[in-house]
Amino acid sequence: MQDRRVIQLLQELVRIPSINPALPGGTGEADIGRYVQTFCERLGLPFEVQEAVAGRDNVIVRLDQGDHLPTLLLEAHMDTVQTEGMTIPPYAGECRDGRLYGRGACDTKGSLAAMLAVVEKLHASGEPLPVNVHVAAVVDEEVNYRGVAELARRIEQGELAYAAAIVGEPTELQIVTAHKGVIRFYVEVEGVAGHSSEPEHAINAIEQMTAVIRYVNEEAARLRIELVHPMVGSPVCSVTQIHGGRSPNVIPDRCQITIDRRTVPGEEPMAVWTSIRDDLLELSARTPGLRLVVREPFILDYAMETASDHPLVDQLAARATLHTGGAQLLGAPYCSDASKLVRVGVPTVVFGPGSIAQAHTSDEWVELRQVEQAVDIMTDLIRSWQS
Repeated sequence: MQDRRVIQLLQELVRIPSINPALPGGTGEADIGRYVQTFCERLGLPFEVQEAVAGRDNVIVRLDQGDHLPTLLLEAHMDTVQTEGMTIPPYAGECRDGRLYGRGACDTKGSLAAMLAVVEKLHASGEPLPVNVHVAAVVDEEVNYRGVAELARRIEQGELAYAAAIVGEPTELQIVTAHKGVIRFYVEVEGVAGHSSEPEHAINAIEQMTAVIRYVNEEAARLRIELVHPMVGSPVCSVTQIHGGRSPNVIPDRCQITIDRRTVPGEEPMAVWTSIRDDLLELSARTPGLRLVVREPFILDYAMETASDHPLVDQLAARATLHTGGAQLLGAPYCSDASKLVRVGVPTVVFGPGSIAQAHTSDEWVELRQVEQAVDIMTDLIRSWQS
């Protein structure tokens, strides 16, 4: 029998546009935030509005049983990617063939709906619980992580304290205990412009950049061999963008590439960037005509890992196995809000309904059965929590 309540919550969430304002058509998350506040007001639950950046607020729902108890954090982001190119109505929330379709259904309003349904169910029951529960609906996961950064700041300053956390992302109800981080930065090469009929009188910045690209490829090959993490595999180093040249008949005097470096648990992002910068400066010193600048990262996020034998992992795996028949502990190649919570001492896993393969797609959908199972798993976890 379907849990109509969580499906209703998910439909209502999907029908509210919440595109990250940094992306095309960005609406912001304010309407979703107001929805969560109204949800709390209807139930008589306390909540906190937490400004993450001007005009963009996290909302923290509180199901508190007492200061003497530990607190479990359930966290999910409210923002989505853009809707350009979608082949379905992005905000219809249509249910068919056991799926709910719409932007954010999978990433990650399915998780948020399940978390709200859990709190509503436990609050309505009036039963005593062994743990306090907070649901943090946060902004800006899709671009700069400023929502979870503000949440983490308050944890680090002692304003909030959590025994453990579950970050909602589409994992197909498997438990992600480790994932990669990322550093993105620009490398710029300066040449000397000249007429394309006399290239010998110029220095071609695009051609000079080939030495940098060759270094990136060699670095990627080295990492695949020398550094392998048991959960997430090897770091990755890629050139993802290139810009250069003024016109078809001018030897280019500028060329810029973007480097995307995926880190693994145990690597410090700025130490990785410093090593790459030093290597490239050394390459420049020994390569005639190669003048380059390595810019500081414009995106930096951390890898994360939580011990597989942590009580959160053990208890969540047991409840997931009970309801699904089995739960794997996995590593993931992507980033999430979880790393920022781990950095401030909160043991965290990534867990939720839906497949990452459906995130950001033109016909985004989530399996309703998994959303319902997520409610059952988290409800049982909270009821049976052992510190």
